Amino acid sequence: MDAFLDTLLSRLAYASVQAILLAALVYAVCRLMPSLSAAARTALWWLLGAQLVLGLAWPTPVALPLLPAPAMQTAVSTGTFDATPVQTTTIAPQPGFTMSWTMVLLAVWAVAILIQLAVAGVRAYRLSGVVRRAMPHDDVRVDTLCARRARELGLRRSPRLAVSAEVDSPQVVGLWCPTILLPLEDRLDDEELDMALMHELAHVRRGDLVLGWVPVLARTLFFFHPLVHLAMREYALCREAACDALVVSRGRQAPRTYGRLLLRLGVAPHPHHALPGASPTFRTLKRRIDMLGQATDAPPRVLTLCLVTMIAAVGVTPWRVVAADGADAMPAQASPTVAATPVTPVTPTTPVTATTPTTPVAASRLSPAPLPPMPPVPSAPAAPRAPPAPPSPAYGPSDQTFIFFSGQITRISNGSDEDIQRARAERQGPGDYAWYRNGAQAWVLRDPAYVKRIREAYERARVPAEDAMRSAEKQAEIDRRQAVLNDQLGRLSMKRAQLATQQASPNGPRDPSAYAAGNAAIEREQADVAREVADLDKRRAAIGQEHVAQSRREADADRRANDEVRAIMDQAMHDHVAERSR
Repeated sequence: MDAFLDTLLSRLAYASVQAILLAALVYAVCRLMPSLSAAARTALWWLLGAQLVLGLAWPTPVALPLLPAPAMQTAVSTGTFDATPVQTTTIAPQPGFTMSWTMVLLAVWAVAILIQLAVAGVRAYRLSGVVRRAMPHDDVRVDTLCARRARELGLRRSPRLAVSAEVDSPQVVGLWCPTILLPLEDRLDDEELDMALMHELAHVRRGDLVLGWVPVLARTLFFFHPLVHLAMREYALCREAACDALVVSRGRQAPRTYGRLLLRLGVAPHPHHALPGASPTFRTLKRRIDMLGQATDAPPRVLTLCLVTMIAAVGVTPWRVVAADGADAMPAQASPTVAATPVTPVTPTTPVTATTPTTPVAASRLSPAPLPPMPPVPSAPAAPRAPPAPPSPAYGPSDQTFIFFSGQITRISNGSDEDIQRARAERQGPGDYAWYRNGAQAWVLRDPAYVKRIREAYERARVPAEDAMRSAEKQAEIDRRQAVLNDQLGRLSMKRAQLATQQASPNGPRDPSAYAAGNAAIEREQADVAREVADLDKRRAAIGQEHVAQSRREADADRRANDEVRAIMDQAMHDHVAERSR
């Protein structure tokens, strides 16, 4: 969970920084090219919203090795490498729940997003109510004009026309089934109504109702970024100006005539999830009128398309600047070697039953009839020895070493004393880190997100080992109980021998009924002990089978941890997150 939160926070940070650079680039292009069309400006500001959303959802950013390579030392080995694996595992109790600053920030971020979504849901519900309460337009002349303009713009079907007393200017609403809402009071003449319909149809033709959700989503997710709000205002302004330019060019209207329409519509706040023809502020109205003069002075369309494509390729793709120590020195498969720790099964103690033969009593006139011999008490058979856990296959060649230092788990795999000293020399503070060597080259991984993923992989792998320890404790408890029963059987045998000796002695008491009762009581106690011994044998056999299954699960868990750590190290070295060791 902590690794996911760290990854999410880092993506938010990297996307925010990249948005600043992209916003500066788009602003510079718009300033240096005053004749750039409003449609191109709309596309450029829309790319900023797409970059933010993509930067948050992209799994792995593109690594740009632009930073200088760190100083490194080359280790030269002239002797043979001791590949004797050394492994140390320190298990600490599971830590309790702690609230980190990362979790607090992301919790506040998530709550703010939920509040925005709730407000947007309420506004969308109100707007849908306006559409439901709108009356169908009954003017055949206006419906025919709207259908003809829709065909001229290349639309397959004309949007539905409706009249509402709750709107002040023409506006279009609806993603899949657009509806043009006209005010109930008819304040526009035929020419102005024609241009207003063309403006709303231009929104439908350009797909602004669908594409506009990308900037809205970016503003919702990155509400804390001031440049995002500025960029979204510029996008909305350029979007309206692009529709204005389309009306002037396709409708063959003079910019001055269309400017008078904008002044006639005036200033009205934009309803959310709808695109009206009116401007939200006087400054926006002034800029729209100023941009009408540039509607016919745009650069060639091919040049504009190439410019937008180049900025999209450079600015939208998520990237991360890393050190330039290059993939040239990177091994083809750099993977650590982590060996599994076999679990030594507990050998059960074989009970020893002391048996003393009954001394025969000479027949005489006064002596009672001899009792039949007692059946021997079955001894507890030794439980089969559980096979040792199969060793986890080590991945990577024998000249690779992986050492992981953590406050909870320490793993040393396939390393010599010199490797351990080099790895400990890389310690910088109390933080966890991993040290990996492949041949003469070594790397250090300190990135918190990657280190947490390695630690969590090892913590998941030690759960079956803890189950095996509990199984060993159960086995030890059975062995202790078996020893107690063995002592009890020995005492019963001695007691029976003493009873027989007293009965056979010529000076002792000769009471046949007391002798028979004593032997019967000893037989009952021996029978109870025998039943308990048989029950222990069943429990020992079940624990032995469980131990074999746990050994397999432990080996599988270690193997999965090895594979996961290998993938984490490969990704860290591919993303240039791992640093060269000194």
